[in-house]
Amino acid sequence: MTEPNEQSGSALTFPTVGRWRVTALPGGWMYIAKFGIKQMTADPLVIPANVSLGEDTLSAPDGLPAYIAAQEKLIQSHLLLPRMAGPQLMPFAGADEAYLFFVRHTPNEAGNMIHVQQYIRAGLWVGIITLTTLESQLQAVRPAYESFAKGLRIIPLQEASVPR
Repeated sequence: MTEPNEQSGSALTFPTVGRWRVTALPGGWMYIAKFGIKQMTADPLVIPANVSLGEDTLSAPDGLPAYIAAQEKLIQSHLLLPRMAGPQLMPFAGADEAYLFFVRHTPNEAGNMIHVQQYIRAGLWVGIITLTTLESQLQAVRPAYESFAKGLRIIPLQEASVPR
């Protein structure tokens, strides 16, 4: 899970997805470059859970609630009869503010899908963490999701803009 840094002395760094630094990989999950993590399963009929990492930029530092409201409208236009809860303020280390948002929908006979989204703001940067799983699997994958999310670090803007 580590990749060598270009410095001599074999210093190691953790993988990144945008300004996200991944420092924890739960057992039974695999890291996917430029995406996040995916649950490993031996059963091809099981829909594996995944946690994607995204990012965006706000036009103003007080714009996160409006950004989430726009995302809610976008979700409503793309999913059939979604049910949503939130946003709810939550703590997140290194963030100026963070919200938790839930989406539930039934795309097919596989069952209800749950999307647990965390919107994290640092300055004008918005990081988005999204767990996608079958509702029936939520309790089983929740510890891995929480461990992964707690291990995420926001890369400072100065460090993120330095080419590697």
